[in-house]
Amino acid sequence: MYTSENNWYQWKYGNDALFGRQIENKELKTIYTKMDRPLLSFKEELIEAAKSTIDHYPGLRPCIFFSGGVDSEIILRSYLAIGSNPKVYVVRYENDLNIYDVSYAVTVCSILNIDYTIVDFNLKKFYENDAVKVSEDAQIDRPRMLPHLKFTDCADGLIIVGHSDVRWYRTDDDYSKKGTWLMQDFEHDLGCDKYNILHNRPAIYQWFKWSPGLVLGYTTLTWFKKLVNDEYRGRLGINSTKILGFREMYPDIIERKKQTGFEKIDDLVAEVQLVLKNKYNGLPYRQQIDRTITQLYNEIKGPINK
Repeated sequence: MYTSENNWYQWKYGNDALFGRQIENKELKTIYTKMDRPLLSFKEELIEAAKSTIDHYPGLRPCIFFSGGVDSEIILRSYLAIGSNPKVYVVRYENDLNIYDVSYAVTVCSILNIDYTIVDFNLKKFYENDAVKVSEDAQIDRPRMLPHLKFTDCADGLIIVGHSDVRWYRTDDDYSKKGTWLMQDFEHDLGCDKYNILHNRPAIYQWFKWSPGLVLGYTTLTWFKKLVNDEYRGRLGINSTKILGFREMYPDIIERKKQTGFEKIDDLVAEVQLVLKNKYNGLPYRQQIDRTITQLYNEIKGPINK
């Protein structure tokens, strides 16, 4: 099973085998394979990634879970750009908890003239009945992550979830000095791959890490260069400004705020987290690995050309 292009992005715990499962809180390590071709523009890398996923899973129709956010819209547009015919799913939580994102998803599908399937999913019932088992299988102790692994059960092709784009953050808020920006690999993101490997489900959850070109292509955007040069001050970080980067490729992307649908059920999420904390005697699956831009390029491509 491929969780990235030719499994270029892998992980292990301590000295365990690659794609291992956490045992006794061993240190997490992520491994990137060297890129063996020239880096293209980010838009070109997105299109190449869409082609590559189909090549790795021939005969399976892409099943894209479209949240209504800009990340999943970029993925959807990439498959449309190669003439693919993806099946598009829009997940709707009970009591219109995520009506904001559902509305945007439906609107974008209408604009792009594509059909979609609404998947009704009850978060409260999931947390009451299924969350703990999914947590065990995935080795994820973040309650908000767990439903994403369950509602994809309805798909019968290649499951594609843009769970998160490549994550960058500034190490402090002191803009009187040049900031340090780091890319993060999170253990809970890897947990999605663990779950699908365990259940032998063809799925790509970390789509924006599918290829080395996607990871590095992100850094070539004018928006990203301004971001890491501290031109967006204060709280105007990666999530609140990245639509500017995506509009470099698709100027017609609609402005929207980032919402999750969980805003009204924080008490329930906190309750489930307490259950998991008691079960695991803590929250053991929260490791992360940070890399600077220089470290990232050195590992994947070689020294940055000045």
